[in-house]
Amino acid sequence: MLNQNMTEVDLKGLEGQTKIMTPTLYTWFLRFAVGYDYFDGGLRKAVLAPQKLAVGTSTFVLNKLVSFLPHAGFFKGFLLFALEHPGFAAPFITFFSFVELIAGILLILGLLTRLAAFGGAMMAIGFQPAFWLGATCEDEWQIGILLFAGSITLMMVGAGRAMGLDYFLYKKFGDRGIANVPILNLIKLW
Repeated sequence: MLNQNMTEVDLKGLEGQTKIMTPTLYTWFLRFAVGYDYFDGGLRKAVLAPQKLAVGTSTFVLNKLVSFLPHAGFFKGFLLFALEHPGFAAPFITFFSFVELIAGILLILGLLTRLAAFGGAMMAIGFQPAFWLGATCEDEWQIGILLFAGSITLMMVGAGRAMGLDYFLYKKFGDRGIANVPILNLIKLW
């Protein structure tokens, strides 16, 4: 049985080291930083400046793709399609912005942390073309890789049952896998 303030990670096969115990308070800082970054990104687009999601405005997020084109490589066809059909791409950008908001809030609260971190990791993968193609911010790839690494780490350890609402779910329902089928039952919800 685990101490509620520790997260156990099994490292079978690594030269005598089978378990690492990490104080879960440490994960709170990572959870807050990753959650805030996603929340802020969604907030700036969907709430504070909704014109960024409006097709035809000068601040429409899709317009930023123009700066990616000179270095687009194999993404060039996709980027050109998105620019030529903004009505097709706009719903995806809007959806993405709201997923950023929701995942960020869930991570900050420590509620369904692993699921929110999975969503964060998928967003970080989806952002990758922008991270290395953008001319508007040379550091975007660094932000992206840190969001991806942070999300993957939080998927593995969860909220740590410290300073998060997952603790109450754990107390009420115990450890639960995503589904009661092989492999998915190993991925814990909290």
